[in-house]
Parts: sequence; structure tokens; C-alpha cells
Amino acid sequence: MIEVKILLDNINYDSLADVLVPLVAGHLGGEKGGVLGEVLAKNPDTAAAMARTLLRTMSQEKKDEMVVQLMGKHRDKLLQAGRSALSKHGIGAELCDLSARKV
Repeated sequence: MIEVKILLDNINYDSLADVLVPLVAGHLGGEKGGVLGEVLAKNPDTAAAMARTLLRTMSQEKKDEMVVQLMGKHRDKLLQAGRSALSKHGIGAELCDLSARKV
């Protein structure tokens, strides 16, 4: 087996917010999200702008911790996406595990 380490640097957090926040905002609607969740669900651009503003106030260390935490939380989805990409490109390899740690 081969262990592959991928280091990410110079992450564009604004673009990350632009992609992820509307997805999250869509799940905030309804009773669980309350009034704020409903507003954000109906206004994904506003939600993304709020996230970008929040990200600008965070230290680089906190942003890195957030990415590691999100990767851990969505590990199974990331593994499936990686496996799909390998299959799509005809690469004969098995993606066995994914882990992230802050360096």
C-alpha cells in the first residue's frame, strides 16, 4: 500500500465559502435552522458574504484547524469522491484511507 500525503497551502477561503456556504445554507431551512437559518437558506449570497467576513477575522491557524475538522467530518464523502475520480480516469489503485492533520 502507498501512503499519499497531500499538503494544501494558499487556500482561497473566499472561494471555499462561495462553494460550501450555499450548500450549508440550503440545509438550514426549516424548523432546525430557526429564523436565521431560514433567512440564510433563502439568501445564499448573503450567507457566503457573512462567511467570507468571518473568515477574514480568523487567524490562519484557526482556518487550518477548520479545514482539518471538515475533512475529518466528511472523510467518507471525500474517500468516495477520490475513488470515483480514480475509476473515472482508469487509474488502477485502491484508495484505502484518508486522514488530515495540521502540520
